[in-house]
Amino acid sequence: MQKLMMNKGYETTAEKQPNLLNSGNTENGNGFIESIFKNITKNEYFSAGVGIISVGAFVTVANRLNSYMYHAVKKNMFTSLEITINDSAYYWVLEYIVKKGIISRHLSLKTQMLNDKNKKTVFFSFLPSVGNHLLIYDNRFIFIERSREKTMTSDVNRSVPFENIKLSTFIWSKNIFSKILTDAKLYIEKKEEGKTLLYKTFGHEWRPFGTPKNKRPVDSVILPEHLSEHIINDLDTFLNSSKWYIEKGIPYRRCYLLHGPPGCGKSSLIAALAGHFDFNICTINVNDVYLTDDRFIHLLATVPPKTILILEDIDFVFPNPSESNARVDSPIETSSSTASTISNSLLNSGNIRTLGVSYSGLLNALDGIVATEERIIFMTTNNIERLPSTLIRPGRVDLKIFIPYANTYQYRKMFLRFFPEHEDMAKEFATIFESFHLSMAEIQSFFLFSKHDPHKTIQNARHWVKTYAQKAGAQQG
Repeated sequence: MQKLMMNKGYETTAEKQPNLLNSGNTENGNGFIESIFKNITKNEYFSAGVGIISVGAFVTVANRLNSYMYHAVKKNMFTSLEITINDSAYYWVLEYIVKKGIISRHLSLKTQMLNDKNKKTVFFSFLPSVGNHLLIYDNRFIFIERSREKTMTSDVNRSVPFENIKLSTFIWSKNIFSKILTDAKLYIEKKEEGKTLLYKTFGHEWRPFGTPKNKRPVDSVILPEHLSEHIINDLDTFLNSSKWYIEKGIPYRRCYLLHGPPGCGKSSLIAALAGHFDFNICTINVNDVYLTDDRFIHLLATVPPKTILILEDIDFVFPNPSESNARVDSPIETSSSTASTISNSLLNSGNIRTLGVSYSGLLNALDGIVATEERIIFMTTNNIERLPSTLIRPGRVDLKIFIPYANTYQYRKMFLRFFPEHEDMAKEFATIFESFHLSMAEIQSFFLFSKHDPHKTIQNARHWVKTYAQKAGAQQG
């Protein structure tokens, strides 16, 4: 019994000893950790670092929360409209909101220079710069954000950054944006009233080029008698016959070919027709080495409404027949049919190639399956003999118009345009050049040196004829 009790006592003592050891170790460990923590917290560098990290974390969380709340409110409570730089309304809206008076201290500048009455006039247009702006429109707040990305929109000559503007307002309706766009369009139309706008290609789209030009009166382009009236009547009939074309299943498009010597009024006639019918003008260089078939077809399909498309000097698409193995006489001596035959033979032999768009691409764009409708095209050439008959056949070219050197009727009309009260002197002026083949550009030059003196104009004309005769006699001698 005593032995058993001794054993139990030993076991009890033994069991208690480890607990005492463990308790001492735990207390020593906690004290060590507490000591380290106290030493660290007393370190001013550690405390400053923890403070900075805490503040940074708080600011980061606050910014993210603020951004989340901002986007949530903007998404659910705002109505927005985004307009990219590729849209024609982009610059309308920029100019209009400045005119309406945006609340901003940051603007960008657009400068235009016009030559008017022998002096240069400079116009400054202020546009909203990149950033945020505020517009009060119709008693409502319109928040404007103009952004510019690093992505570049490229053309063969230059690259510009991609831009867009975003209009936002509290109203859950797009009607206010429709009204802004309508007002901006009316503002631009009024600004360009009485003007003809010129478009040129920029990459795969059309962009306004330069400043709008004053409309040219039709009577300022003096052509052979009744020719202007014939062209105007034909174009007017076409513009008023869309329903007839649709009913008859005929593609609603019109293509004119103006041909004749340089300086006789081909380009001037197109500008005058555009002004007469209140159209703008699009020009495209078919010889552009960067112009592909797809791009050419796309450009013809996206011509702005109410525009005349011009393909100038279309004959330069083809090599000069005189440079080939075939012999071609001068245009005066060569018949149109003979020259056309030569052009066709060159085409079939594969010697003809275009510098930009291919010949097949040109034909398909004019009247192929991909050809668009509701368009007016004017092609010009100084040498119709160089054009293949497949290009100018009916269906591709509807009307061929020859504009020759000036005749006595044009001489007299030109004189009366500058001096309307001198009919007798106009007849005298016309007889001076009866034996000459002169372009209207050459005739007009006589009036530029004597703008207000009809007698001096006739004197200069006679002096020119005399000088010309002397030079001709000297060459023959």
